[in-house]
Amino acid sequence: MKYRLLLIAIIGFYAFRSNAQDLALHSTDVPSLFISKDYLAELNSPQGDSANYIKFFIAYDFGEAALNQFRSLGGELGLRFKNDHLLRLSHTNLYLSEKHLSSGFASAVDGEKVKGKQFGFELFYDLPVFFKGLYLAPSVGYYVHEYTHTILNEKLEKSSFTTGVAISFTEVDLFKVKGMYYRLSVPFRFHFTPIKETNLGDTTIKNNLFDNSIWFFVGFQF
Repeated sequence: MKYRLLLIAIIGFYAFRSNAQDLALHSTDVPSLFISKDYLAELNSPQGDSANYIKFFIAYDFGEAALNQFRSLGGELGLRFKNDHLLRLSHTNLYLSEKHLSSGFASAVDGEKVKGKQFGFELFYDLPVFFKGLYLAPSVGYYVHEYTHTILNEKLEKSSFTTGVAISFTEVDLFKVKGMYYRLSVPFRFHFTPIKETNLGDTTIKNNLFDNSIWFFVGFQF
C-alpha cells in the first residue's frame, strides 16, 4: 500500500511544481474564459510578496460522517495558490452503516444485514470555473472497500486505484471568521479494479465501477 500512496504523492508533487513554475513566470495574460475578473484582479495586484502566493487549509468532512452516525475520520488538507487553483488531498476512513448502505440514497447493496468500511486517499487539482467559488477538479486516488455480513461469517474486501472528476463550491470567511470555510464537493470516480456483483448471504453487493461521494468539508485556511 505504501507504494500506491507514494505514487499519489509523486503526482501531487509534480502538480505543485508545475503551479510554482507558472507563478514564477507569471505575466499579464489574456483572461481565460473560465477565470473570473475577481481572480484576474488578484493576480495582477502589486500587493504582497511570494509568501502570500500559497495558503494552507485543513478541514473535516461532515457530509458522509452525518450519513453514517459520525463514525468517520474523513477530511482534506491542501494548498491554495495565488491564481486560486487548489491542490487537495482528501482522506476517508469511514464506517458505513447498514442503514446507509441499504438505503435508496447510497444504493450500494441490495438487501440488509451488511455493514461496510471505506478507506482511501484522493488527490484533486481544482480549477476555478465560471464564477467565484465554483471548481472542477481531475482526481486520482486509491480506495479499499470492505463489506461484512452482520450475522454470517462472510466478508468482501476490494482495493482499487481510481480516477475521476469533482465539482465543488466553496465559501471562505464564514460568519466573518477569517479563514473559516466550507466546501461542498461531489467527486465522481472510476475504479480500475471494481467490485463485481457479489452475494453475502441473501444480500447483494453491487458493482462499483463508477461511484461518488457527497462531502461537506468545514475547516480553516491559514
